[in-house]
Amino acid sequence: PMILTKKYGTDALRMGLVVGNTPGTDLSLSEDKIKAYKLFSNKLWNITRFVLSSTEHWDGKKPEKLDSVDSTNIEELDKLVADVTKDMDNYRFYLAAEKLYHYVWHTFADKILEESKERLKSENMSVINSTEYTLHYILETSLKLLHPFMPFITEEIWSNIKKDEDKLLMVTPWPKSN
Repeated sequence: PMILTKKYGTDALRMGLVVGNTPGTDLSLSEDKIKAYKLFSNKLWNITRFVLSSTEHWDGKKPEKLDSVDSTNIEELDKLVADVTKDMDNYRFYLAAEKLYHYVWHTFADKILEESKERLKSENMSVINSTEYTLHYILETSLKLLHPFMPFITEEIWSNIKKDEDKLLMVTPWPKSN
């Protein structure tokens, strides 16, 4: 473990040990699996950089009305929050971690961020404000959900996106689905 931690990071090793570790089975743990979660850690940094650089002028407030695309994205995230919470409450950590990995990589990064690039160039300020709020909301909620599995990188990212007077991520309340 110490060699793999030094090479890929503690969070990558933790994710490698959790995902796919179903009760009653042997864990197939390879260096490639841990390397994949190192790449996931890098993906989290890249997502954060994109969100922060794309929303530099965001006022930090929720718009009065969200665009339908953003409302749909938040509803989907709320379903994930409920699902992951249920998995965590029932000690299905392997399922919760896997769902979060797929959501962050395939839904948030591949779909939502890519679609937001055009929306952020809109002439309509309500679309831009809605998109900026949604990107921050999804990023922050994703970090809260990932924190039990990847505490080091999520705490570091949290410290970069929150102001000094905000709490540490580890004492921030667990997200609730609406």
